[in-house]
Amino acid sequence: MNSWIFYAVLATVTGGMALVFAKMGMRDANENLALVIRTGVLFCIVLIAAIASGGLREYKQVPVKAWLWFSAAGLTTGIYWICFFKAMRSANLTVLTIVDKGSLVITFLLSYYLLGEPLTPRLWLATILILSGTLILMWK
Repeated sequence: MNSWIFYAVLATVTGGMALVFAKMGMRDANENLALVIRTGVLFCIVLIAAIASGGLREYKQVPVKAWLWFSAAGLTTGIYWICFFKAMRSANLTVLTIVDKGSLVITFLLSYYLLGEPLTPRLWLATILILSGTLILMWK
């Protein structure tokens, strides 16, 4: 098995668990505090992993353009999580996570236009199915 598949599956499993755990915690705390606690723990784990792997040694060699892209990713991730946690406060988590996966359509398009990744028939079909499922759940 390719290592990326192992990590992708592990990310899927832990990502699903994280959302359920967060929703459970929101029974006793508001979404803003929940997000602060979650992000604080996340920051500590990522920092420890980066220090342990020696990944911080090269920070001076990161080009300005990469810093800008990472900053844009951080900004959009912050907006995403604030919106997601606000929606999670009152939404059915199962429906919300499926609607959230509509973001794959954005990734699909941006990967083509910005990264030059190929759009294969299999990718088109998967994207159409994901978008269809998202629209079915949003439609009342």
